[in-house]
Amino acid sequence: MKVNTKTSTLNIKFNLQTFLVIGIFLLLFLATLMVPAGQDALGKEIFAGVLVVVTLIFLLELYINRENPQKINDIFLLVGLVIILWEIVTRFALIDTNLLQPPENVFAVYATDYSTIITGIFSSFSILLLGYMLAVIIAIPIGLLMGWKKRLHDVAYPTAKALGPIPPTVYIPYAIALLPSFFASSVFVIFIGAFWPILVGVVGGVFNIDHRLINSARTLGLKDSTIMWKVLLPGASPSIFQGALIGLIISFITLMVAEIIGSSSGLGWYLQSQGQFANYAAVMAGMIVVSVVVILVTIVFDKVENYALRWQKAI
Repeated sequence: MKVNTKTSTLNIKFNLQTFLVIGIFLLLFLATLMVPAGQDALGKEIFAGVLVVVTLIFLLELYINRENPQKINDIFLLVGLVIILWEIVTRFALIDTNLLQPPENVFAVYATDYSTIITGIFSSFSILLLGYMLAVIIAIPIGLLMGWKKRLHDVAYPTAKALGPIPPTVYIPYAIALLPSFFASSVFVIFIGAFWPILVGVVGGVFNIDHRLINSARTLGLKDSTIMWKVLLPGASPSIFQGALIGLIISFITLMVAEIIGSSSGLGWYLQSQGQFANYAAVMAGMIVVSVVVILVTIVFDKVENYALRWQKAI
């Protein structure tokens, strides 16, 4: 049975699943304060605070997406169930608690390592942003030309198909040996990882454009540069964003691997260094940070995509 009520002030639609999500986080909050699974008092307070913040974000998202709250309910229900599973496993020691630490112990790491983690976020993000944007800037015009000019496509596309499947991590030893710094090496490897998916997405997008549009533009006497940026680029945009998202995900993976292999800073380096000292609470804390950063970046990506492709909704 589905119960729908509506507050007069916030205009948020509540149903049984909404109450279930709130109940889960309330239960976790009370259990953390009254019978914490971990021994760290500061970690207990931080974890309890995080639960409150997550609940407030849940209510805020319900308000923002009040016309279609089902997705928000599903996402936060999944998050709540994962945390409950984490609590159960650690409380009853179903897995070695040295490897899987209680939430209180994990969140206590942020009180001591916050400076290193924040520095690592900026270090990793600067490398990622530079390498990824270079790939976007270079791959899009090349892809537009490859998809438009048959002669160029016949030469370059087989090359792209041959080089594209090579994992970017293969280039890491060569990049470290040949480039002057680890920063330059990381940027290059991320560039390689993002370049091919974006390029293939652009070429595929141009192929899907109705050639009558291109012929009409030629008939009107438009210059090649105008056709490329005013006809091809908008027409291929949906496919470009698909390739760009794949490139972004590969860039994250490549960045973590590169930092684990040869960096002295960054989130990947933090995970590697803490793992070497068997500090698994810090490893889990770092993994949570990586997950949150990835979620935030993909949210920004989705916002940009929705804005750039807003014309599709009008069709």
